[in-house]
Amino acid sequence: MVSDPELSRRESESPVTDPPDAHAASGSGNQVRAGAHGLFELAKPGLRKSDAAILRIELLGSMSAHMLDGSSITPTGAKTRGLLAILALSDRRAVTRRSLANLLWSRRSDEQARASLRQEIHRLAEALSPLGTDIVDVQRHTLALKPVLTTVDAERYLNATASGILKLPETDAVLLADLDAVDPALDEWLHAQRQRLRQHLVATLEQALLSLPEPEQKMTAAARLLSLDRLNENAWKAQLREFVRKNDTGAGLFTAEQCLAVFQETLGAEPGPSTMAVISELRVRHKGGKTASEGMGASPGNDATSFSDAAVSGPPGNLASEQSERHSSLYGHIASVGFLHGTGGPGLALRPRDTETLFDFLTTELAQFGFLSVFPPETVAQEAGKSSQARNTPVSDYLVETKLQSDTTLPGASSAGSHRNAARLTVRVTDRRRGNVIIWGDRFHITPETVDDTAALLTTEIAWRIAITEARNMAGRPAEDLLPAEAALRAFALISRNEPAAYPQVQMLLQRALQREQDQPFLLLVSAIFRLVRSFEQWTAGACRKDIQVATELTRRLVQVMPDSITSRLLLARLLLNNPAEQKYGLSLLSELRASSPPGSVIATVSAYASLISGDPEAGCSALDLFAKSHPTHPLVDLFDVDFVLMLLLTGQAAAAARRARTSLSTAPTRVAMLVLNLAALQQLQRDGAADTSGERADVREQLARLAPSLPVAAVMEQYGHFPERQRRILSGLLSEAGLPETTPDIP
Repeated sequence: MVSDPELSRRESESPVTDPPDAHAASGSGNQVRAGAHGLFELAKPGLRKSDAAILRIELLGSMSAHMLDGSSITPTGAKTRGLLAILALSDRRAVTRRSLANLLWSRRSDEQARASLRQEIHRLAEALSPLGTDIVDVQRHTLALKPVLTTVDAERYLNATASGILKLPETDAVLLADLDAVDPALDEWLHAQRQRLRQHLVATLEQALLSLPEPEQKMTAAARLLSLDRLNENAWKAQLREFVRKNDTGAGLFTAEQCLAVFQETLGAEPGPSTMAVISELRVRHKGGKTASEGMGASPGNDATSFSDAAVSGPPGNLASEQSERHSSLYGHIASVGFLHGTGGPGLALRPRDTETLFDFLTTELAQFGFLSVFPPETVAQEAGKSSQARNTPVSDYLVETKLQSDTTLPGASSAGSHRNAARLTVRVTDRRRGNVIIWGDRFHITPETVDDTAALLTTEIAWRIAITEARNMAGRPAEDLLPAEAALRAFALISRNEPAAYPQVQMLLQRALQREQDQPFLLLVSAIFRLVRSFEQWTAGACRKDIQVATELTRRLVQVMPDSITSRLLLARLLLNNPAEQKYGLSLLSELRASSPPGSVIATVSAYASLISGDPEAGCSALDLFAKSHPTHPLVDLFDVDFVLMLLLTGQAAAAARRARTSLSTAPTRVAMLVLNLAALQQLQRDGAADTSGERADVREQLARLAPSLPVAAVMEQYGHFPERQRRILSGLLSEAGLPETTPDIP
C-alpha cells in the first residue's frame, strides 16, 4: 500500500478523497509487514533479496505487475502505470513530486498537477493493496520504490555486465510500449529511457565481444548487437573475423555482402576502415592467395619516379590470418595506418639511420594518439628504373608513402649555402579504401640536423589529417551510433571549425562518450582540447577556470593512461601555465619536454605561450612566427590562433595581429575572443597613426554588441588574469580606448 503524508497535511484543502479500501489496507499493514519479514527469515542462506521480492514489475513490452503467486495487480489507468514506471526506472532513487507532476501533467498548472499526483498516489495504493504492505516509500517531497520488496525486469538488462549479458533472454520488446501519448513530457522521458536501455545493451555487448572467450559466445553477442544496431561495425567485424578464423570464406562473403548492402541502403556509403579491411581479407582468401590489389581492382604503375606499386598492394593470401588478428586487437582504434618508404638512388647522402630515426619517432608518436593502429614501415628498393613491391605490406586503411631524393640546395640558399647531406622528402597519405585518394601530401627539405623536427611535424599533420578525414567519412551516422573514439573524431572536426555555436553539440558528444569509456586516449585528448579552446570564449571567471580545471584533470588522466605520450604531457604543461599556483610545475614539465623533443615541433607553440606569461612576449612571438612560417597549414596554427594574435598584439605587431584576426573572423565571425583582440589591434593601429580604423572598429563593436552585449574590460581581464601586469595593462588600455565599458553597465 501507499500512504501519502502530504495528502494528510492538506486533506482539508484538497478535493481528493481516500479510496474506500485504503484504511482497511492500512489496518492490516503491520500484520502483513511482519509476514514479509518472516518470508525473508525463511529464505535460504545466500538467496538474493530480489529473489524474495513480493512484487514483480515487467516493463519490457506492455507494463505488468505480479505478486508472488502470479496474480496480476497491474494498475488500469495510464497515468497510474506511468507513475509506477517512473519509480521503477529511477535506479531506486527517490523521485521528487515536482518531477513526477511535470512528467505526467506537463500541460497543467503546478497546483493542478500536484493535486492530480496525489490522486494517482491513492490509485496506485489501491492497485497495490493486495500486497498488504508499503511497496512505495512516500515522503512529503519524494516517492521511491522499496528495493527489497520489488524486482524490475528492465533493471536486469540495465545492470547487465559483459560476462552475464548472454545469460539474459534476448528481447526485442519495446520498453513500456503501452505508455506512448500519455503526456508530451512523458513521451520525452520514455524516449530517453529507451535510448538509455539500448545504449547500455550496445555498449555491454560490445564489451562482451572483446572479453568472452568462446567464438560461439562472440557470434551470439554479435547477432544480438546487429538486432539492436544494424550499423554496428564491431558486430559485423566479429562475425567476419570468425569466418576468417574458420576459413569459411563462402559464409564470410555472404555476410560481407549483407554488411555492404545494409550500409549502402542506410547511409549510401560503405562501412568504416577496419571493417573493409576484414572484408578485403575474406576476398583474398576466397580467391586462393591472389593479391589484394587484384581483389580490389587496383592497377600497378611502372613509372620510376612514381610511388611504389605496393601502395595499392596487399599481403599474399597466407598473411590474411595474421592481418585479421591485427585488426581484432583494434578496439578503440577506428583506422589503421601503414608506411611504405622508397629508398633513394645511390647519390643520396642522408644516412640510413636518419631515415630510421624519422620512422621510429613517427610510428611511436602516432600510436600515442589512441585512435590509430600503426603498422611497422616497409622499405622498397627502387632499382633499374622500376619499383619493386613490398611483399609484406599490411592492408592498412591509410598508407603513408615517403620518398627521398638528393637535393643539395636548401630553399632560399645560394650555391654557397648548399648542404651535402640535404635531401628532399616527399610524403603523401592515401585513403586505400576509397581508391587511394590522396588526403594530404607535402615536400620537405631535410638534413641530419632537422630529421627530428620533420618527424615531429609529420606526426601531428598525419594524425590530424586522418582524424578529419575519418570524421567526414562518418558524418552521416547518428551520434548515438558512434563508438567513443568515433564520437571524439566528430567532436574534433567540430572543434576545428572554431565556431562557438558548435560547442553544445561537442559537449554532448564528448559527455556521452566519456560515460561509456573513460580512458580512451584520443577521447581524453579531444575532451581536454575542447575545454581549453572553449575557455577562450568564457567571459566569467568561474566558467573559464572550470573549463581549465576540467581540461587539466582530463589531461592528467591521459598522462596516466599513456605516460610516454609527448602530446599529452605537452598539453598538460600548456594547461598548468593558466593556473598561477601550478605555473612553476608547468614550466618545469615544459623544460623536460624541450630536452627530449625537437625544437621545431609543436612544442614551439607551448614554449611561446610560456614566454608570454613569463613576461617575455618577444621571445614567444619569435618562436610562434618561426613555427607558423615553417608549418603554415598545421592544424595548431588555426586551433590556437587566439594565442597567435595575442602574442602579435603584445609585441607591437598590431598590423600582423589585425590581419590574422580578420582571416580568422572571415570563416568564424561569431568568435567573441577574436573580435576582442581584433578591436584591440585596430585601436593600436589608430594610436600609432598607421591607419584610420574608426569604421572597422565601429563594425567590430557592433558585432560584439550583438554577440556579447555589455561585455566589459573587467571580464576580458579576468580571462587573462594569469598574465603579467604589464601585458594586462597594455590590453586593458587598448580596449578601454576602443570603447569597451570598464565594467558591466547597470541595467535599469
